[in-house]
Amino acid sequence: MPINFQSLNQFKIANNQVILNQDYLLKERKRFKKITGTKFAAIVGLNKYNSPFKVWMSMVNLYKDTMDPTLARTGNVIEPKVRNYVTQQLNIPFRVYDPKAVNYDVFSSHPIFGGIPDGEPLNQNQQVDYSTGMPMLEIKTSSIDSLLYKRERNELKMVKSSDGTPVIKEKNAKKKTWFLNEQIIIPNEYCLQIGLYLYLRQATHAVFGIAFLEPQDYVQPEAFQATDQNVYIAKCELQLAQMKPYIDYAIDWYHKYIEQGVSPKMTEEDSAWLKTELEGVKS
Repeated sequence: MPINFQSLNQFKIANNQVILNQDYLLKERKRFKKITGTKFAAIVGLNKYNSPFKVWMSMVNLYKDTMDPTLARTGNVIEPKVRNYVTQQLNIPFRVYDPKAVNYDVFSSHPIFGGIPDGEPLNQNQQVDYSTGMPMLEIKTSSIDSLLYKRERNELKMVKSSDGTPVIKEKNAKKKTWFLNEQIIIPNEYCLQIGLYLYLRQATHAVFGIAFLEPQDYVQPEAFQATDQNVYIAKCELQLAQMKPYIDYAIDWYHKYIEQGVSPKMTEEDSAWLKTELEGVKS
């Protein structure tokens, strides 16, 4: 989704930053978004697909990212299958939240951080309980192959063949990025993503359920069956003290940029992206 046309006269660009006009800032501030797990990694500079500037644009409601519809549908269908598989393998029940029912935020009491974990461990009384070291769940879906995407209006769209199957750019390339010496390695941005939620719960253990998808899984995700051949389980332990510097940085970032209505400095890539978006809105 491009920049909101109604908001074009509500900001200016100066000193390589976007600056909100005071009327927009005062009127819209209560609707500004909180820092969620995915935004958190980008804010501290560890998301290769998103920048602090773009996160700021979305948090102050000048821009809304949209996900490729095929990826969105595939995730919605397959993630519950992965969660059930992890539950069966580890014998750990997880609480799953209805996003609308919790207003897309289970940390509503926190003024800056928010979001929804993919699953929280339940005790015998069906209460969320981390006291015995039970893990929080994070689910990831990844293609086995490197797939072909094309950019349309600064948004990546999956390229498909005539029968709807994703076009493969390089066989097995995506899966290889997850492994080192046959050991699965969780990328830093994903560790930070779940690390934020663990920190907010003052918990230390997490488990990842990672599904590797064949091209046909994007065509018929309903047919996907989670097995030990396509779903990997990886456990990790967080040191809360290691998260504290990132938490403090993000809090300072929020006060400096979101509350003040002034964006971080744009990189050259940010500037080019913003120029393309503004030209698209005005045309």
